[in-house]
Amino acid sequence: MKTLIRRSLVVLLMISSLTAVVMAQTDTTAIAQPDTLPKLTQGQARLLLLRSAILPGWGERHLGYVERSYSFNVSEIALWVTYLAFQWYGTAVENDMKAYAATHAGIDPKGKDQYYFTDIGNYDNIYEYNDQKLRYRTVNLLYPLTPEYYWAWDSESSRRSFDKSRIKSATALRNASFAIAGLVANRIISMLDIMVLTQGHLESRDLDIDSALRPTNDGLSFSLNINF
Repeated sequence: MKTLIRRSLVVLLMISSLTAVVMAQTDTTAIAQPDTLPKLTQGQARLLLLRSAILPGWGERHLGYVERSYSFNVSEIALWVTYLAFQWYGTAVENDMKAYAATHAGIDPKGKDQYYFTDIGNYDNIYEYNDQKLRYRTVNLLYPLTPEYYWAWDSESSRRSFDKSRIKSATALRNASFAIAGLVANRIISMLDIMVLTQGHLESRDLDIDSALRPTNDGLSFSLNINF
């Protein structure tokens, strides 16, 4: 299984590289030369920003900055390949670990959340888990002694093996979410790049930009508002 995953990741990276090369060798035409950009209306400016929001580099290509658009295109491809690779790997490992737990701990994986799998990876059986929660008087965290939530590992080594797989899956899926954040950032950077490239070429300059970076429970939250 691990060999198959590694080979699949290599194939995905090769596809990404080949696609980037093909893009660099095609579409060398430009609508307008950068040094001779005409005055842009507000509607045209909005359309350029929309293009970059949909596909980073599209707005730059429309303005004639073909080579500049390639960096955004290549980043987009690399981020999508990274997301798909981590998402596929994390899901594959997750499915394997659930099947493993069903065999070695007797669980029913249907309808269980990540907290359940974290708990069965830390305790040998449901009785040990419930006893600890009773000692700490956290009765709201108890699992009912029913077949739906029951587990009992056949050995400690099996439980540890499961927990390692659980951590691998969680790490891969978390990395996939980082790739999604990268895709969003790539669009924001491309839109800001369009604003820089078109500076001085707008018929009117009633452009209002408001950005904010705020701390949250999960990290940082960035917001960008562009009003014409």
